Amino acid sequence: MTVPDNRLNTGSAFRGLFCVELNQGTLASVRKWKCPKGVWKSIVSEKPTGRSSKGVSFSGFLWDSSSGIDLKDAVVLDRPVVNGNGNNAHPQLYMAHFLVGSVELTVVNVQMQSTTSAGESNSKNHQSGEDKGQHLCPSFQEMLKGEKELVVLGDFGSSPQSTEFDILRKEKLCALVPSTQFTNISTRCPQGTLCLDNIWISRSLKKIYSGHCMVVREGLTNPWIPDNWSWGGMASDHCPVVAEFYADLSSKEMDRPAMAVVDRGDTMPKHER
Repeated sequence: MTVPDNRLNTGSAFRGLFCVELNQGTLASVRKWKCPKGVWKSIVSEKPTGRSSKGVSFSGFLWDSSSGIDLKDAVVLDRPVVNGNGNNAHPQLYMAHFLVGSVELTVVNVQMQSTTSAGESNSKNHQSGEDKGQHLCPSFQEMLKGEKELVVLGDFGSSPQSTEFDILRKEKLCALVPSTQFTNISTRCPQGTLCLDNIWISRSLKKIYSGHCMVVREGLTNPWIPDNWSWGGMASDHCPVVAEFYADLSSKEMDRPAMAVVDRGDTMPKHER
C-alpha cells in the first residue's frame, strides 16, 4: 500500500479512514460482502519512503487481525548515505514483522520510482527488462541479513526478468508473478502491457505457498473517479496482486474464509470494471 500526498500527516488520516470503511462499511460494495468483514488494522510509515512529481509517498500495511495476523514491529530501512547526502537512486524499504499463526513473516514493502508510469504502454525499456529509474540498494542483503521467512512485495518498476533483480535471485528469492502476466491497467488498455508489481518469497516459504497467485483486474473503476474528460476512471494504474499461503492457525481461525467476495449485483454501473 502506498499513500501519495504533499502533506506529511495525511498518511495517518488515510489509514484511519480506510480501516473505518472496511470495519464499518458505508459504501454499497463493502456492505454487500457476504463473508465476515473481519477486524482490519493498518500501519503507515511515519516518514515518507519516496518522492515523485506528485509529492511524497508513504508505505504501509493493511491486515485482518481476526484472521490470526498480528503485527510485531515495523520500521523504515534508511538508504545508505553517500558523501553526507541521501542517495535517491535507491528506494527506502518499509519492513514489518508479522505473526501469522506459528509463522513469523518478514514483509518488505518496495516502491521503486520508474521513468515510465504504469499507465504508459510504449516503453521499450520496460518491455526489454531495462529500467533507468530507482534500483535496489547494493547492500540489500546486508540490510535483511538474518531474516528467514521473507516476503518482498510492491511496485518494482520493471519486469522480474530484469538483471536489476539478480540481487533477489542471489538470495534465493523467487518472483510469483511471471513477466508474461501484466500488472498495470488503464481504461484504454484494461488487459495491461507491463509486469511491474510482484511478490518475491524466500525459499523457506515455498513449503507453505499454495501455488495460487493472481492479478486482480476487476472492480478497479469507480463512477466518481475522473477519466480524462469522462468518469469511471481507475482507482490506480497498478492492479492488486494476491498470493495464497497455508498457515498453522487455530481451529477458530481456520473457520474464517481466506478472502472476502464482493457481490456486485445488478446495481453495478456498466462502466465499472
